[in-house]
Amino acid sequence: MRLASRLVLGTFSIVAVAVTVALGGRQRGVPGLVLLALPVALALAWIAGRSIARPLVALSDAARDIAAGDSPRFPRSGIPEVDALVAALRRMHGDLASRALELQQERAGGNAIVDAMVEGVIAADPRGRIVMANPAARRLLGYSPGVELPDLRSLFRVASARDAVVAVLAGREVHDCEVDLDGRVLSLNGRPLYRNGAVLVLHDLTDLRRLEAVRRDFVANVSHELKTPLTSIAGYAETLMDANIDADTRRRFLETVVSNTRRMQRLVDDLLDLSRIESGHWTPRVQHTGLDALVTEAWEVFRDRAQKRRVQLERAIAADASSVDVDADAFRQVLSNLFDNALRYAPAGGRIVCRSERVAGGVAVSVQDDGGGIASEHLPRIFERFYRVDPARSRDEGGTGLGLAIVRHMIEAHGGRVDAESELQRGMTVRCWFPDQPIDARLNVTLVDLA
Repeated sequence: MRLASRLVLGTFSIVAVAVTVALGGRQRGVPGLVLLALPVALALAWIAGRSIARPLVALSDAARDIAAGDSPRFPRSGIPEVDALVAALRRMHGDLASRALELQQERAGGNAIVDAMVEGVIAADPRGRIVMANPAARRLLGYSPGVELPDLRSLFRVASARDAVVAVLAGREVHDCEVDLDGRVLSLNGRPLYRNGAVLVLHDLTDLRRLEAVRRDFVANVSHELKTPLTSIAGYAETLMDANIDADTRRRFLETVVSNTRRMQRLVDDLLDLSRIESGHWTPRVQHTGLDALVTEAWEVFRDRAQKRRVQLERAIAADASSVDVDADAFRQVLSNLFDNALRYAPAGGRIVCRSERVAGGVAVSVQDDGGGIASEHLPRIFERFYRVDPARSRDEGGTGLGLAIVRHMIEAHGGRVDAESELQRGMTVRCWFPDQPIDARLNVTLVDLA
């Protein structure tokens, strides 16, 4: 402001000199001098105003650029007071830019967290229009990433979910509202936002409910499997307490008791094996092992049973697939379960074929019978626990319903896979594939995988 002050003082000095000269000259020519001084004073005042106004206008433009988020251009006036204001505005702009960057980083981090959540998150404005929905929410509701979502009130077709939405938009919180949406079980939680709509959180309970159903079925199946032999044992034991039973009848009853006891023992052993594998407490000790010796050892247990039914075992071990990298004890148990299953369905005088071949960087070992086979709709479920195509026949022959489940988990623990092929009246083939370089078994064993 010093320049402006000097200009104004200079103007007043000129006017004062003109007036003094006029008075000294006895006031002759006063009007002329005044008229001469006024334009000069006005010109100097205009220059002073321009020198002040130009940087102030530029400063105002810079302030508007800051408010609009654009890069401002700060003036250089040469006037100390204006320059001090420019410096203050420059510092303010730097602080605002730094805070805006921090807010953007925090918002980006928050959006990344919300997008990575397995729970679905939906935010809506006070009118119910959806302003944000993370990928999990779109997946749970069946909407592709680029598809526009409808109004929150019409997003759900289930009455309970729509009632929950109305309650949240009305300002009330909703907790654990469970809805069944297109085969999925979702838990819906909602909270109103202060003067800013509402937020919904969707949690997928489908797998949890499925596992609960599997657990209930498992308990029921185990109870049923144990109840039948226990009832038989209890009945025969009570009968044996009668001293008037002849020796032949007593022996026959005792054989039945022993048979049912062994059946329960097999069931308990299979349950313990399956529990040990699924819990991750078992890791296969892989070694290079010849197939022919393993097949012989596994079949020896069933030789007498097969001879009684005139069932023969044929081997088709390929030269380039005569050995496999497996845990020998585990693979022996796999073959035993497969032979037991094949003998159960092979007809009298039939045959069972154990074949090996090299497939896709590994060795495939299959066990095939020529029995009646099973219908295709049963194939996806035969590796489930306690699943039986013919429950009565399996129980009569001592099956526990766990053999193929154990086979699947043991093979997957080696990094391999198992599948089955069958047609009615054409037998069934169970094929197991083992990789040449098994991966760490601990990465393959799932805790509860019953699908």
